[in-house]
Amino acid sequence: MKKLKVKVHKSIQEIDPKVWNRVAAARGFQSHRWYTFGERVMEDSPPTYLVAWDGDTPVASAALFKIKNEPLPLPEIARQFMSSILKRRPLLVCRSPLADTSALLLPGEPMRDDSLAALAQAAQDEFKKQRCSFLVFDFLLTEQLKYPSWPAGYERITISEPGTYMPIIWESFDSYLEKTNDKDLQLYKQSLKQAKENGLVLSKQKTVSDIDTAMHLINDVSVWHGSAHNPWTRKMLENFSLVDGTWLEIHKDEKLVGCCAVLRDNKFQIATALGLEDDVPGGYSFLLYSALQDAFEHKVRLVRFGTGSYDVKRQMGFHLEDTNHAMISMASTMSRAMKRLP
Repeated sequence: MKKLKVKVHKSIQEIDPKVWNRVAAARGFQSHRWYTFGERVMEDSPPTYLVAWDGDTPVASAALFKIKNEPLPLPEIARQFMSSILKRRPLLVCRSPLADTSALLLPGEPMRDDSLAALAQAAQDEFKKQRCSFLVFDFLLTEQLKYPSWPAGYERITISEPGTYMPIIWESFDSYLEKTNDKDLQLYKQSLKQAKENGLVLSKQKTVSDIDTAMHLINDVSVWHGSAHNPWTRKMLENFSLVDGTWLEIHKDEKLVGCCAVLRDNKFQIATALGLEDDVPGGYSFLLYSALQDAFEHKVRLVRFGTGSYDVKRQMGFHLEDTNHAMISMASTMSRAMKRLP
């Protein structure tokens, strides 16, 4: 095994952007700029950055965040119980902030296994120092779970519903529509027809002007789906102008009734923070197609639309991701507590 040196940093500002971006290698939501944005938004979750060096060459990295308020996908009672635990013993999570993607950046062969072993061991060392409850490498591919160089102490789990993605292989939005079959094309035409009939007006902005109303709409959608509120959404909207993004709004009779945050990094795009009043026919599809059209306008390589509403997203041409897996390690105190559970 090749001996790599792992350097530990407590802010992305401690790392030369050229060094970090060399490791990121144009992967989506991994740039130095994106993590600068993430630190600003997740200021309540102290970061730790691990960079593995082969001599004078950076070859791999991992970004860890110490999280006390993780919006866990659990029933409300279980969520409250875990919240009380995490306030005392937070999670240490390897995840790109706000993007639902892994922050474990590995090279290809032959350096992959040595890099993973070095970073995973360094992460365990930080886990013990920071006195966290669980160390989580989430949003991993099934293939990554099988890498032989994970150190002892990690377990494989599947933790969430899969997200959705679509590579942009068409030259334009019009070309995309032309290649869509008649049945699926009807979804787009129907969304336009419903929007027009209901007086919905779309606007695009670079900042969020009415954060309070937007938050109300976003929280309403979380309630409908029974999911936990994202604790960083407001800070994301407040700092929206720091990254490449488009803020989509739908108004009806000059009232804000729908919204969606479109974020881009390294030619990858995500749509998040979707908000909608409960009686806006066609509003959901209207927002999704508007976000997709925005991707074409910005020459994006790949679009991700998150979990849920799979029937609609399949009709649009999206596929299920294989990133809803994780490797976890737990503190010895948590392990003993788990064994006592009935």
